[in-house]
Amino acid sequence: MNALRAPSRGALRAWGFALAVASVILPALPLGPLFAQPPMPLAVLWAAYGWAAEDESGWRAPVTLAALGLLHDQLAGGPYGLFAAIYLSAYLIGRIAAQLMSAPNLVSLWGGFIATALITIGVAALLAPLGLGRNVSIAPYAEAAIITAIIFPLVRPLYMSASPSLRPQPGGRR
Repeated sequence: MNALRAPSRGALRAWGFALAVASVILPALPLGPLFAQPPMPLAVLWAAYGWAAEDESGWRAPVTLAALGLLHDQLAGGPYGLFAAIYLSAYLIGRIAAQLMSAPNLVSLWGGFIATALITIGVAALLAPLGLGRNVSIAPYAEAAIITAIIFPLVRPLYMSASPSLRPQPGGRR
């Protein structure tokens, strides 16, 4: 009896994508403080890091992240491009961090995600004043990014396979 089979990789990825979309849409709805960011994590950061680590080098991952960022910008009231830039930078940073943190263990993967989340806070600190003025606070984004980093080990299977990176290592074989 195989009633307790593990979900397929495709099913996990679909749930991860649905969670990323929900983390963009739910904070914009009048559902109360539980669905605000923070405390609701930025699941799009998980998706960006996971897709980067899994070497989603096609056009779909960056286009999807840009679209989710523009949707987030729209629901947050603008300016357009701020969250798109943050999510795309998370993808680019995630590609580098996943390669650097390539040991096949959760601590290494988690360290790569923490670095990615922290650097996106820096990106937000650089870009937010350009679009929202000098007196803007990125503290809510920083809190959400930190919460997102803390929860990463629990959701990693939705965004990443068990191997840390499918990209070939320099001088190595696949």
